[in-house]
Amino acid sequence: MENIMKLYKQKTINIDVHLAKTGDKEAYVRLVRENKEAMYRIAKSIVSIDADVEDAVSETILNAYMNINKLRKNEYFKTWIIRILINECNLILKKRKREVGLDELTLNSFIKEDYKKDIDLYNAINNLDYDLKITTLLFYFEDMKYYDIAKVLNIREGTVKSRLSRAKEKLYKLLEEVK
Repeated sequence: MENIMKLYKQKTINIDVHLAKTGDKEAYVRLVRENKEAMYRIAKSIVSIDADVEDAVSETILNAYMNINKLRKNEYFKTWIIRILINECNLILKKRKREVGLDELTLNSFIKEDYKKDIDLYNAINNLDYDLKITTLLFYFEDMKYYDIAKVLNIREGTVKSRLSRAKEKLYKLLEEVK
């Protein structure tokens, strides 16, 4: 039953992408609504400041709308829009002309309440290097596949796997220190 629901959802997304490409604004709004939580979580993990998060998400929505015809495969809409979002976040960081210290980035402010049970885990994820942190967020929080993460981050699948492996090792060490 779960597989049938996933197929139905993917088919609906593909139809909405097709409609959005033909100029259907309501279809585009549905696509944005479907992905808004993921976009917010990812933007928050990169830029951390609420105003910058809002700027990144709104610029992403606008840029994606203006360039939706450049999306080659409708089924990769989420991957495509997250790539745009990450680029927007990186532009915002460049505009700040400073590096954000990892201690300034807090996952706690955007994690749903039911996830706050294991705050040590989120603090440990927060202490990972940027590349490991983004890969971990996309894999575990956004349930993206290796292939999709590789496309979003413009890296090889093997790099995704090795980053996740390194992240797991570091998380294990960090969590062992907390005990």
